[in-house]
Amino acid sequence: MIATRRSFVKLASLGMGATMMAPYHQALAAAGRMVVISNGGDSDAGIGASMTLIDPETLDVLVTLSAPGSLTFPAARWDYTRDIIWGGTREKVVGYSLTTGEEVASVTTESSQNYTELTPDGRFLINAARFTDKLHKIDARPGIPNMSRIVEIADHYDGSNPCDMTMLADGKYAFTPDRLGGTVSVFSIDPFERVASLPLEQLGDDPLEPFMATVSPRGDILLVENARGDGSESVIDVSNPLAPLEIARFAQSDGLGVNPLTSEISPDGRWGVVMCRRANALSIIDMDQVAITGSVALEDESAPLGGTFIPTGERLFVPLPGRDAVAVVSVPGFEVEAMIPVGPRPLSAAYVEADVPERQGMNIPMGAAFEHGRVFAANCSDRCCGVC
Repeated sequence: MIATRRSFVKLASLGMGATMMAPYHQALAAAGRMVVISNGGDSDAGIGASMTLIDPETLDVLVTLSAPGSLTFPAARWDYTRDIIWGGTREKVVGYSLTTGEEVASVTTESSQNYTELTPDGRFLINAARFTDKLHKIDARPGIPNMSRIVEIADHYDGSNPCDMTMLADGKYAFTPDRLGGTVSVFSIDPFERVASLPLEQLGDDPLEPFMATVSPRGDILLVENARGDGSESVIDVSNPLAPLEIARFAQSDGLGVNPLTSEISPDGRWGVVMCRRANALSIIDMDQVAITGSVALEDESAPLGGTFIPTGERLFVPLPGRDAVAVVSVPGFEVEAMIPVGPRPLSAAYVEADVPERQGMNIPMGAAFEHGRVFAANCSDRCCGVC
């Protein structure tokens, strides 16, 4: 399962210095399916945030558009048919419109980190506000006067620091890892309240700091990334959401890469993929065997950050902010099928089904960091969160 690098070398030579000249690809617009990459931009080069839209079938870049900001961990898993990309930024939750390129929703949370997910029916956005120990239930229905209104607030326990948000496919329960509390908690959506918390056993002197999580679409397994040391991966049985149980924990001795940042699970629940930032690799988990069975090697300084499966599960798109590119990983072979140049510092990916916006594209360098990789600050205060 170790990926070859031939496609990287080939596309890097083609993509170096390329620019996004065409504003709009009319021939591809009818498909209505795209992967949206949120690019953080490059302040030194005077390039702001942008969104690169990719056709998930042909792998063509449709257009790169200006954006009011960038989103590191957006609500990307459910309700694909939408124009608005939701996520947390600074002390608020925002919604960015693909069509207009404007911020169309804003919810103040008083927390400098916010982690969001949509309910599968698209009606509500659930937000974990890390530094206020609260969860928010926000009306996310577009085109109504109350869009972005906080419907309910659920209090978490003091000092929990909820640090991510992931939700079951039926929309009944959501899970959040509690970074400073050392627990994983379960919240029901209706009524909106905490119904369970699982303490994770601390192995060693340092707290685990569970900080990111992904629940399987099958509703049986929750993957949790733990931040401390070289990082570890907890596997939790959530088939009964009211009684979660940790059934395995992976470390580097089990084949897990260094600094597991976040994970994605294939739509059929068969495969888990852990993005290991400092290892520049993806660790592959066989969810049926509950075992790490392989890895995907990426170029040095790729710093993989999140990802999204297309609904068929045949491809996984992984932003590489260190390479200003997106790695397209084929499934179940788990090889890098292509490297696609995008705007500076791609931070997240989301699959949506909507019309390609008829807006003027940005004329910016694409994949400018391909050749050598982007170097991030060594003294980053919180490198596990992925921004630096």
